[in-house]
Amino acid sequence: MKIGLGYYFLILFIILSFASVTQAQSFGFGCLGLSGFYGGYSQQEYTADGINLFAQQNYSISSVDHDIKFQKGTGFRIGANVFRAKFSGVFLTLKGYFQFLKEEHEIVDILPEGVLKNKYQLSMNHWGLGVDFGFPLFSIIDLKLVEGGVTFYDTNFDYQTLLNDNQLTEQKFSPDKLQLGYYVGSGIIIHLIRDYISIEGTVAFSKVRIEKIESDDGSAISSTISQKRAIEKGGLIGTIQLNVGFPF
Repeated sequence: MKIGLGYYFLILFIILSFASVTQAQSFGFGCLGLSGFYGGYSQQEYTADGINLFAQQNYSISSVDHDIKFQKGTGFRIGANVFRAKFSGVFLTLKGYFQFLKEEHEIVDILPEGVLKNKYQLSMNHWGLGVDFGFPLFSIIDLKLVEGGVTFYDTNFDYQTLLNDNQLTEQKFSPDKLQLGYYVGSGIIIHLIRDYISIEGTVAFSKVRIEKIESDDGSAISSTISQKRAIEKGGLIGTIQLNVGFPF
């Protein structure tokens, strides 16, 4: 299913890209805007009550106070502006992206046997498909009045115990299917070379809830076991990206 979703997005991008090219004259807009690619960096907040409870309950005993809290992931984003249509002072964009999102924590204990490490990694990689609507503010600055879209999360949580860097145990948790979410926000676009290169910044709020993640041995992090969902809710997203357009 995970592979199939990627193929669906790829097919959708190809179809819409060809459609945007054939309709360029009827829309009456210029080169970049028509389509292009982008890459950037993103930071996302979330409330991971179930995962935090699991992490706090699964570490070696020592005199050190272990306060583990997953609450913010960071990573790179790659995507495409399938088309950016301009009409009489406003623009409308259809876009898609893939977001790498990760947060890691490590606890180190000094034991008579050596150095014991507890490593925790939460990955919330996801696909996104969205639209934005806005208008020019100044000659080089556009306002994205609103941007919204849907997201498909492939969440994984990994817990390892290592003694002197030799792995003792490992548990990997994941949901049984991709989790649907959505986001809504706003931002600005600064044109470095109008219609070819621009910098885009976005602030948005995400909605995502992951009820349960489970390991191969049947262990689970869920509300039915701990009274807390693995991921209770989403939070603020901040993204900055470089857009590069291609003329047709």
